[in-house]
Amino acid sequence: MTAPTTETRPTGLARARTLWRLWRNEREDPEPFYRLLADEAAEDLERRYGPLDGNVIADLGCGPGHYTRALEARGATVVPVEGSADELRLAGGPPPHPLIGDAGRLPLPDDSIDGVFCSNMLEHTPDPAAVITEMGRVLKPGGWGYLSWTNWYSPWGGHLITPYHYLGPDLGPKVHERLHGPPDKNRVGEALFAVHIGPTLREVAARPGLRITRVEPRYWPWAAWITRVPGVREVITWNCVIRFTKVCSEEEAQVEDEAFSTTLASVADAEGWMSDDQARRLWDRARELDGSGRIVEIGSYRGRSMTVLATAADPSVEAIAIDPHAGNDRGPQQWEGTADEGQSDYDVFHANLQRAGLDERVRHVREFSQDALGEVEGEVDLLYIDGAHRYAPARADIERWGTRVRAGGTMLIHDAFSSVGVTLALIAVLFFSTQWRYVGRSRSMVEYRKEPVGGTEWLRNAARQAAQLPWFVRNLMVKALIVAHLRPVARLVGHREDAWPY
Repeated sequence: MTAPTTETRPTGLARARTLWRLWRNEREDPEPFYRLLADEAAEDLERRYGPLDGNVIADLGCGPGHYTRALEARGATVVPVEGSADELRLAGGPPPHPLIGDAGRLPLPDDSIDGVFCSNMLEHTPDPAAVITEMGRVLKPGGWGYLSWTNWYSPWGGHLITPYHYLGPDLGPKVHERLHGPPDKNRVGEALFAVHIGPTLREVAARPGLRITRVEPRYWPWAAWITRVPGVREVITWNCVIRFTKVCSEEEAQVEDEAFSTTLASVADAEGWMSDDQARRLWDRARELDGSGRIVEIGSYRGRSMTVLATAADPSVEAIAIDPHAGNDRGPQQWEGTADEGQSDYDVFHANLQRAGLDERVRHVREFSQDALGEVEGEVDLLYIDGAHRYAPARADIERWGTRVRAGGTMLIHDAFSSVGVTLALIAVLFFSTQWRYVGRSRSMVEYRKEPVGGTEWLRNAARQAAQLPWFVRNLMVKALIVAHLRPVARLVGHREDAWPY
């Protein structure tokens, strides 16, 4: 039996049936299953990162070389790395010129590899954190990482001791050995270890210079939303894929983190509703703009978010703050206010900008957002909407200002899946849009990228947004409990802060 070629490779349900059939025969005839996965992986990498021809790629845990050969067939120079000589001699192997060594101590220079591919190896190493560190170290800035493994509590997490692994990595193997004897390979604690999705995500996110771009179940990537549900993902995902890129060297990342931390500390006393992870998302998107870029913020209040945006961006990037400072929409349960309150906000806004050295750099348009459309000429590279939260004005901001965002530009929206008006506006305008791709969220701050969304991707895009609605319901429940002075009950559904959820 041979795996389908690129021309005849199945898709959709046919692909799922083919994978299941080949996987069931994997122990007796592994070649077709792994060749299909390898061909799919190489095709997917080219679709995401461009032609592999001329790239230098490390294949960690290369085994008999299925992925090595698929990558080389597309013109890549592959460095196959394997810790076990026995694995190299399995069916189909060995790959040419393999390196025998520990993936946690790669014999490769810093910043030397265009891509690092690591498939189904992480659960077979006693130190996954070291492997992740090494992947980041050897990647060039701009390079990509692909990390796939069978998470412990998935249906096949225990490999040959399944389903006894559900009893845990200590008790499970003992029960299996008592009833069936020891497995003939991949004994737990020797060649198989419990690796979970949540801790692994945190390990990748903690590495300086690495940015996670997508997390998905390997065999059904259309259900990526599962990987964002703690607990559930550990069981259902089966095999998890984390994709990431290296945005800068470790030294540059440390400098970047210090600059961000300094800016965050400088706005700590500025009143507003912005969590640290939301500030980091603003910072990162502003940092990406080149000198010809333009930032527009709708709803600046007292300048906390604009300070982050303008400090992060190149000094030649135009920064425009639009806020009437009329005393309305000042925050949770503060839709109506007085002119004196608005003037106070205006004074504090400019004082905060002046303290940050940004008062002359930021152009303030003191108008309601829809009246300010004519005040900004040309396209917008980064649009941040945190204005009126009622449905009609929120929808108008998304629709009218969204048309000003250039192709490939970014739109960030605060209080999404938290405010009823904003969430309804998202559903009406963006859930089924063919020109806005949902990127993700930091709490209630959502990010969209302006690019075409069609075909089956259109349905996936809508599903990814719809998957946030349970969190929206939870936030409504928290708000009701806070209003009812039942904060201890709100803590039972995970709301630890004293403030309104944002």
